[in-house]
Amino acid sequence: MNSCYASIECSLNPDLKGKPMAVGGNEASRHGIILAKSEEAKKFGVKTGEPLWQARQKCPDLIIVEPHHEIYKEYSRRAHEIYARYTDLIEPMGLDEVWCDLTGSITLFGSAENIIREIMESFKKELDITVSIGLSYNKIFAKLGSDLAGRDEFYVITKEDYREKVWKLPASALFGVGRKTAAQLECYGITTVGELANCSEEWLKAVFGVCGGEMWLSAN
Repeated sequence: MNSCYASIECSLNPDLKGKPMAVGGNEASRHGIILAKSEEAKKFGVKTGEPLWQARQKCPDLIIVEPHHEIYKEYSRRAHEIYARYTDLIEPMGLDEVWCDLTGSITLFGSAENIIREIMESFKKELDITVSIGLSYNKIFAKLGSDLAGRDEFYVITKEDYREKVWKLPASALFGVGRKTAAQLECYGITTVGELANCSEEWLKAVFGVCGGEMWLSAN
């Protein structure tokens, strides 16, 4: 779900739409961080995780809304109802993201692309929010596709084109490769997913342990 908390707040209060807004802590007590921000706030450089006062410096007109976690859980439940129309193989990853296995759904609902378009339309009509979806033959590249897709778009990565689409990306784009690990990899001259994929699996395991093997498998 795109900018999940912020999008839900804009859905609940249409007056917030089109304005730089963010969901965060109590600004009056000067504590808390940005939990989610609108596209308009993003243009000012407001980032998730930064202190409210710092975000206010970047965007003086920023509207900060306190979070309503119970409402977000309800939206997540309704989102799962949409997914469940197409598959019962749903694996949540946080409140706003899931993996769905559509392998057995295609004979019932048409192509995977058709299912995705229906899901996207259902989100807009029923929840008044947009989603980004990645479609691929495994979970790692499906997650990556959702990161590469724009707002209200989907991105496809296939067995035939994953090297062309994925290997040119920075190693940090890969699920499971955080900033610290990416910095360590760079020390060894490994900056892209392709360079990571073409490393020796044994060497990666020797340097990074179990995580090294997992990174190698993900890149490949």
